Amino acid sequence: MESFLRVNETNEHFYERCTNLSYFDCSEEEMLWWMMGPRRLPLQEIIPISVVLLVIFLTGVVGNVAVCVVIVRHPGMHTATNYYLFSLALSDLLLLLFGSFLDFPQIV
Repeated sequence: MESFLRVNETNEHFYERCTNLSYFDCSEEEMLWWMMGPRRLPLQEIIPISVVLLVIFLTGVVGNVAVCVVIVRHPGMHTATNYYLFSLALSDLLLLLFGSFLDFPQIV
């Protein structure tokens, strides 16, 4: 926000000039920043979010691979219900591998 403040301008003055319709003196970039927030998350928010998403990813991959391996290796597990669970684990694994990285926050 400091990059949008003019010389000797406080946050209140910035808010006033970007929200006062009778005296509107706000650029498009300033207005977008005011309404939508910064384009990048600060590093102190990126790191915990990334760690949580990485733990979810690794837990999902390990758990779904374990389910698939157990069902394939043990002949007693070859039932219709377990084939259905195998299918669900495989689809969840594919979603984790190919779809998870689209949800990671943008650093740049």
